[in-house]
Amino acid sequence: MERRPIRLLEPSCVERIAAGEVIERPASVVKELVENSIDAGASSVRVEIRRGGLEEIVVEDDGHGIPVRELPLAVERHATSKITGSGDLGSVTTFGFRGEAVASVASVSRFSLRSRYAGEEIGGRLDLIGGQLDRREAVARHPGTWIRVRDLFFNVPARKEFMRSEAAERRAVAHVLTALSLANPGTAFRLQADGKVVMDLPVAMDLETRVHGVFGSSVAEQLRRFDGEAAGMRVEGVISLPTYSRGNRTGQFFFVNRRSVFDKGLAHAVSAACRDVIPPGRFPLCILFLDVPTPRVDVNVHPTKAEIRLRDDGAAHELVRYAIRASLDLHREPAERDPAEGEVGAGPAISAEEREGRALRELVENATWGASEGHARGPQWSRSHPAPTLFGPTALQPVSAAVEESGAAGAEVPTAAHADGSALWQVHNTFILTQIRGALVIVDQHNSHERVLYDQGRHSLEGKPVPVQQLLFPATLELSPAELTAYEVHGKDLERVGFVTEPFGGSTILVRGIPSGLRNWNEGALLRDVLADLADNRAESSDPRESILASMSCHGAIKAGEKLSPPEMQSLIDRLFATDQPYSCPHGRPTVIRIGLPELERRFGRS
Repeated sequence: MERRPIRLLEPSCVERIAAGEVIERPASVVKELVENSIDAGASSVRVEIRRGGLEEIVVEDDGHGIPVRELPLAVERHATSKITGSGDLGSVTTFGFRGEAVASVASVSRFSLRSRYAGEEIGGRLDLIGGQLDRREAVARHPGTWIRVRDLFFNVPARKEFMRSEAAERRAVAHVLTALSLANPGTAFRLQADGKVVMDLPVAMDLETRVHGVFGSSVAEQLRRFDGEAAGMRVEGVISLPTYSRGNRTGQFFFVNRRSVFDKGLAHAVSAACRDVIPPGRFPLCILFLDVPTPRVDVNVHPTKAEIRLRDDGAAHELVRYAIRASLDLHREPAERDPAEGEVGAGPAISAEEREGRALRELVENATWGASEGHARGPQWSRSHPAPTLFGPTALQPVSAAVEESGAAGAEVPTAAHADGSALWQVHNTFILTQIRGALVIVDQHNSHERVLYDQGRHSLEGKPVPVQQLLFPATLELSPAELTAYEVHGKDLERVGFVTEPFGGSTILVRGIPSGLRNWNEGALLRDVLADLADNRAESSDPRESILASMSCHGAIKAGEKLSPPEMQSLIDRLFATDQPYSCPHGRPTVIRIGLPELERRFGRS
């Protein structure tokens, strides 16, 4: 290959490369611009998007504004008012400091900026197209800054091709603003999407008030405070009681020195604290603030500042885990506490292995745990819940011989003909065991129920009427901005699979009916889980109804750990083998494992 000489890249090429590092999607634009507004001392931020932000994004604030003489610098790369040199990188306290965001946005859009500094009588205007100055003039306006971004990625078509659907981009913007609003309750936020108000949060005096505004009172009532301090670090926040959890991590928000981040160590600490009180596959809603001395955290790891590096990450992990655990233990019934745990607030007992390392020893010696003083004890809860009837009087009769033909290689399938009640066993409240001719069969109760529910819903998509269970008392659900966005986009699809809902004003919806056969409706928690999956972009496919079915089936199915009666076990097996694909769940996991008698004999040394 012929050698090419080393050359400096053209400025326009450098700008587009930088834009690729910082600006991934419309939500990235909103995050960078709103963070600048907060750094400017804004008490109110208004965001408006069209077509998920791909067509237009407008961000307006009432901050201190930009002096006219500095406007050209605002769209130059590596120009910032946040730091003055490399020595400041060890003590960054603002959101923006790299000086790339505005310049990167302007280089890949049709960009307009209008601002007036609070100490000046006249403001200024800049218009750029693809990073090139198109217009500059003085304007009369109130103090603050207004920025409009149109035709994002118009000059980078390859990047535009990788954008997701308008609905997905709209949900991502709502999620970004939700995180920023939680970290800044003293700032009012308003989001309009295609002319409709999605979020309207007034200034809040504290986190609790902001949480009520974002998630609604029904969710906020399930949250409890936690806090702890050790090794020069402090953690505080709120976490949901074990009676309220979600099917993914969309309800978890982590902030380090008020900066929104996703840190695997913090996520693991939250999961570890809840390991024995929340079922596997479920996640608590958690809003966590970790304060760390600035020299001990590196915020300059990632161009978008979404990742950080902690010097004492092990100590931070233990601080978070113990603080949350102490709060959850405080809200348990006294009878459920293990006497070996000691008194709450005295510090949890730890093993010798957990004491390894100087930072961890310091953590345990100096730690203070527990819920915030003066916080009322919440409703008591129990780990054991009486199991409702699985299918009620509509349980199917044993499958016919025609269904048995769907078994593998002529093998028998477990039907009522093979099990008379005494031949079914539930192991660890998770697996159902039974015997057939020449083999042992193990059925996974969760995967099997997923398949049953999925097939029931899929038939409704093929034109067959979907059975709907009308609720005796309609349920009202207050949705978060991301959940409301998902509901507005997919409301008709939810109706097709059996949810009977209607708007009820603001961010509240009314649920009158649910798909028949759901076991875990849990007063609306299931519908929230489906909406959370949609908001998390995990449920996107060519047909969103198929994605809704998969999500609904997973969250609505029997869980591992739920006790079933013999009739319920038999009914589940009968319905499983009446489906079109009884040997796998909608996600491809097996529902049935068959262990032949020769294999059992071999394992016991009989062969």
